[in-house]
Amino acid sequence: MFDSMISLNTFNREYLKWMLDGIPDKELDSTFGEGSHSARWILVHLAIAVDYGFKQLDQKTAASKIWHRAYGPGSSPSSNAEIRPSKEELLKFIDEQYPKLCEAAVAFDSTKLNVPHQVKLLESMPIKTKADLVGHILTTHFSVHLGQLSTWRRMVGLPHLF
Repeated sequence: MFDSMISLNTFNREYLKWMLDGIPDKELDSTFGEGSHSARWILVHLAIAVDYGFKQLDQKTAASKIWHRAYGPGSSPSSNAEIRPSKEELLKFIDEQYPKLCEAAVAFDSTKLNVPHQVKLLESMPIKTKADLVGHILTTHFSVHLGQLSTWRRMVGLPHLF
């Protein structure tokens, strides 16, 4: 059920590293105009998103609760002045935890995947089941934030990658 989504997530994670290659930590906190996300916000947000997938699969969450409070849904789009995990730490976390989410999704009882998720933020969306939500985290959610990061790159004067 998740084979294509796992392949796409693997691509997204490699693309993320490519997009950030050579960018020093000190530059990750730039924002451009009200409501724009910093690169650090995007990275931490992608890191904590894995926990929403783990919850659907009855797995233990992995991200710091501090990260969740500082960079979760409803947080400021800029970097938190007091909580700034490094690019290296975040990329390592993402590279370790998303494959674990993929493994858990494949191993999870498929009959339990087709039940409604309990994420209120997404209640009115077409994402209705636990399977939908895990798939979204692996693919479309990750890709939306890659698009934000692509815009951020251009705003700091870096060239496009494609």
